Amino acid sequence: MNNIQMKNEIPDTSNDTVKLAFSVTFDDGTTISDGAIVISRSEWLEYNGQQKLDKIVEIVSKNMLSTKVGA
Repeated sequence: MNNIQMKNEIPDTSNDTVKLAFSVTFDDGTTISDGAIVISRSEWLEYNGQQKLDKIVEIVSKNMLSTKVGA
């Protein structure tokens, strides 16, 4: 991933979670413009900005690598 930006942090107090909205531009110019992951409120309170970005990268990378195309 060449460039990742966190766009918003949206708390959901009823579920004790926070949605991290992001966009990614890959080295080849391909983009994900409206991505989001959900983390626990405790993680959100504990993480600094870089740790939140690292969490987004970790989840997106892991889930993209495990996706099967044409199965």
